[in-house]
This record gives sequence, C-alpha cells and structure tokens, in this order.
Amino acid sequence: MAATEVSAARIQFKALKGFPASTSDKLETQAFLAAAKEIVTVIESFGKLFTPVISDMNGNINKLTKAYGADVLKYQYLEDLIVLNVNVDDFAANALLWLKRGLQLICTFFENIYNDAGAKEALKQHLQDAYERTLKPYHGFIVQNTIKIIYSWVPTRSQLLGQGAAQAENIEVMTSYLPTMRAHLDAIDALLKAHNLDDARKV
Repeated sequence: MAATEVSAARIQFKALKGFPASTSDKLETQAFLAAAKEIVTVIESFGKLFTPVISDMNGNINKLTKAYGADVLKYQYLEDLIVLNVNVDDFAANALLWLKRGLQLICTFFENIYNDAGAKEALKQHLQDAYERTLKPYHGFIVQNTIKIIYSWVPTRSQLLGQGAAQAENIEVMTSYLPTMRAHLDAIDALLKAHNLDDARKV
C-alpha cells in the first residue's frame, strides 16, 4: 500500500486541457480563465499550506470573470478586456497583473523541474528560484518571509509527478504544455507593459 501511495502522481498533466494554442493575435478570455483555474487545481495538490497562494489566484480569477461577465461579447478577447478599460477602470488590469505573476511562478517552477537533468527529488530550490524570478520583487519583507515558510513544504518530485512511467508521461506532456503556457504569459506581459499597467509597487 505504501509503495502505491508514493508512486501515485498528484498531478496528471494529460488530464489538463491547458492553454489553447493561439490561432490569432488575441487570447480568448474564457479559455484563458479556464486554463488558469486548472493551474489552481495543480497548486491544490501541493498541500494545505499553499492555501494563501490558491486564495490569491482564485480571487484574481473571480475578478476577471466578473469583469468579463459584464459584456462577454465585447470582452471575448483578453486584450479587449484590458485595452478598452485603459484610463477608465484598472480593476481587471490589476487582477490580470497579479494572476499573471502567480502563473509565471508556477510555469517557471515546472520549467525548472523539466530542465533538471539530475531529476532531483527535492523541489524546494526549484520553487525558491521560481519565486525569486517572478513574485519576490513585488513582495515586501513580511510577505517574503511568509512565502519562504510555505515553500519549504513543497512536495517531492515523485509525489507531484509520480514515479517510473507516470513521471515519464507527465514530463512528456509538459514538453508541449509549458511552452504554450509561457507564450500566453509572455503575450499578457507585453500587453500590460505596452499600456503601462505593470505596476511594480510591492505589497
């Protein structure tokens, strides 16, 4: 029984619909939000200590969903939801900014795992590196220390991705999943910067 529990992967990337391949210059709002929600379920597999991260991301997803719901035709594309409200209301832009940063953290974390030739079991360093490259510049001292404690409890590689064939399958799916996710985040990053909506103030 114990061996089965260790080998069972908490995450199955093949079960995720993921971020849709871009077919135009714009990102569909509904598809993006659905993919973001999937990432939240991935973080839930990390354990209860990650609840603050989950709550923050869910809060921003809900804000964007509310803004999108105000006019689903007008805001079919994420770019329109942001650009059409520049100098009018930064509610959606601020939510997207913080959601993007959270997604960048998770994307970078899994990129670190994927690129780890040694396939180390301990993932704390991969998550710390991802945090330092994404969210840390925007967090004050108190938040940084809280996050540091939380990230110390990240599961192992085998706990998240499984062992043997299960882990190999996850890695294979990540080969296409992560670049598509990264492309979405890069596009959002460029969008926010183009309209001076990348607020660098710390929280």
